[in-house]
Amino acid sequence: MSNNDSAEKASIVRRFLTETRSVDEFASYFTDDAFYQVGNSEPLLGRDRIRESAIRFRQAIKSIVHDIKQIWELGNTVFVEIEITYTRNDDKVVTIPCLDVVELEGDKFKSIRIYMDISPVFSP
Repeated sequence: MSNNDSAEKASIVRRFLTETRSVDEFASYFTDDAFYQVGNSEPLLGRDRIRESAIRFRQAIKSIVHDIKQIWELGNTVFVEIEITYTRNDDKVVTIPCLDVVELEGDKFKSIRIYMDISPVFSP
């Protein structure tokens, strides 16, 4: 594994996590038949369902910031350790550790598995 910032696929993932602003831009990173799963939630299949879910999620929070701690590229797979800071609609700030495993097909995400417990974001 490499922690080389110039690695091609790692650069795509880094850009996705740090520069993506709109839901359409978010969805554009995925293949038509992509697999997307957060924690133990039900997986989403397909770019359209991923986009719809992102719309609902973004309505539930004010902002999200990804702080990349480590990133490794191995073949077509990128592993990224992140601290994610959410600002909720009630202005409460929650930071959660996370590990993403992203499998790419060309320059698009074929699958992304997000290993985190997101429940604190929605806890009273």
